[in-house]
Amino acid sequence: MKKMLLLALIAFLFMASSVSAETVCGVYFTKIGCPVCSKVDPVILDQWISSRDDAVVIEYVMDSWYEPHAILMGEYNLAHGTGSSVPLMIKNANETWAGIPAFYTNDNIFQHAEEFFKDDEGKCLLVEGEISFEEINLNELPEKPKLWAGKRLLVRTGVAEIESDFLKELLFKEDLVAVLAGTQYELKEVKAEPAPYSGGEIPFAQAIDIGDGWVLKLKEAIELPENVEQLQNGGNGGNGNGNEGNGNAVEANPFVFPAIAMIVCIIALIIFIKVKKK
Repeated sequence: MKKMLLLALIAFLFMASSVSAETVCGVYFTKIGCPVCSKVDPVILDQWISSRDDAVVIEYVMDSWYEPHAILMGEYNLAHGTGSSVPLMIKNANETWAGIPAFYTNDNIFQHAEEFFKDDEGKCLLVEGEISFEEINLNELPEKPKLWAGKRLLVRTGVAEIESDFLKELLFKEDLVAVLAGTQYELKEVKAEPAPYSGGEIPFAQAIDIGDGWVLKLKEAIELPENVEQLQNGGNGGNGNGNEGNGNAVEANPFVFPAIAMIVCIIALIIFIKVKKK
């Protein structure tokens, strides 16, 4: 009996330690139009993060130095002295990585990321201070972050609050289909727009809107469960993207061309009658 209890205790401690294992976390600021960002972004966000199953990068991308994400980077600098140049990777209050030597290749950047996060203590640095990723309420992250993990990307698109633990499962759970099938949130497949970076973009195979507050993007498509509203007509409708359905009104309306043809015929007939009377 004592041996059984001891074995049960060991198993419990092992399970507890594996559950409490903290996620490697970096906060990353980058800018469209930044030449160095154009070299670093695809390596970090496409290659390095895809090679990890224990890491998350919270990305804030900006188009100018006057928008909210740039202001947020300034708040980080005021609070922690993290610097004000991009690309900027923040590991903790004492360790940051800004820019790269001009001679760095993609392999150099990848290796630098590996070494930078070696022996990471599993803390994310927010403006308010350090906190483990497991403790963060993702809905309380400022502005519109993008969270990269493995071959998945979670993008905040609205104000709807989704259970934070569920959002983390979307990023890290191996059986994603089961996670999607087991939720009560309204899920719908949307067009998989690429993620832009300076000088390029990272493509995705599939995207799912989560309760009109977040969008999950996948580099590898999955077989969606029945509770996910799927795209129709090859992904050209019903996805809420701003440009969808615009600019193709004539093609989309089957009555436009017949109506134009009829008007032209009437005008031609009127001209013919007038000419004949003369």
